[in-house]
Amino acid sequence: MGAREWPLQSPTASLDRNLDGQERKTLNSVWHHDIHNAIFTAVLQNGRRYHGLKDGSYFLLHFIYRCVLSRRLYCAPIDPNPRRVLDLGTGTGNWAIEFADQHQKSQVLGTDLSPIQRISIPLNCTFEIDDFEAEWPYIVAATDDTHAPKPPSPRADNRIDDIHNNDNLTTSVPTQATSPILFDFIHTREITGSVHNYSKLFERAYRHVAPGGYLEMQSMEANFFSDDGTHERAVTAMQWQRLLVEASRRFGKELGVEGGWKEGMEQAGFVDVEEVVFKVPLSPWPKDARMKDLGRYQATHVQEMLQSYSLALFTRVLEWSKEELDVLLRAVGNDLKDMRSHLYTKVRVVYGRKRE
Repeated sequence: MGAREWPLQSPTASLDRNLDGQERKTLNSVWHHDIHNAIFTAVLQNGRRYHGLKDGSYFLLHFIYRCVLSRRLYCAPIDPNPRRVLDLGTGTGNWAIEFADQHQKSQVLGTDLSPIQRISIPLNCTFEIDDFEAEWPYIVAATDDTHAPKPPSPRADNRIDDIHNNDNLTTSVPTQATSPILFDFIHTREITGSVHNYSKLFERAYRHVAPGGYLEMQSMEANFFSDDGTHERAVTAMQWQRLLVEASRRFGKELGVEGGWKEGMEQAGFVDVEEVVFKVPLSPWPKDARMKDLGRYQATHVQEMLQSYSLALFTRVLEWSKEELDVLLRAVGNDLKDMRSHLYTKVRVVYGRKRE
């Protein structure tokens, strides 16, 4: 069975091909001002204040995922109160913090290569620096209960809490038989481009998922599409995404490989593997009001992140100069603002269960 694919707009909606001049004129201010006001208002209403503009940019992506997933954080049919949850490549920790807020009986661990600096973190959420491409350090003496390690003691300042303060856990060379710590739910989002070997990632995840638990992978694809051929108008944008994928392939951490996740998870031993695909417009071209708003959010995100996505791969791998890249990205930005091109990308969610 192929992936379930959600429509780009409601069945009764028509494409918005003829925007009036005023709407075109105000697009830039709408994308770069009103949206951020709305997002930061939502952040404050959610009760947590985020640290700096960079966090704001990443929260916009988190907000887009919430819109795409109808305010859900995940698609897998997990237990309502998973005991232990692991968020790989947690980034700024948005997903882990919100999951911990919603599941206060769960112990949530977020890991990344960089430290997570946040002003407010739930007591049931901890972060640590770790590389998920290396051997996972979550082991416990074989005589202990590997499914329920003691939760960390609450701390007044747990911005960078460390799961290894837990007496049941160790990352040192073991002096006795050990077993993996098991998690009821392992989640990843936007780690494509950071993974050299997916087979090893799936094997490690399978080893550390509790029987009956789930692994879920979420990613926004690097590719652009249209259903009516108008992507051919966006010549420079299509060239950019092809070059980006090629550079990532040469670098050894290829983008655009999400289509192989389902098979990879099944080969690792996961069962009941499901794949769901959502279309995300790259500008507010759809007529449907909800999808138009989603296109505005995504347009802002892409315009802000074009350079950070491109800089290292183009200058270090493809050996472009910074000046050449700047010229390209300006043209790409203009292509993406042209709503005569009905461009969209895809969010792909793949999840699977470990047999009990």
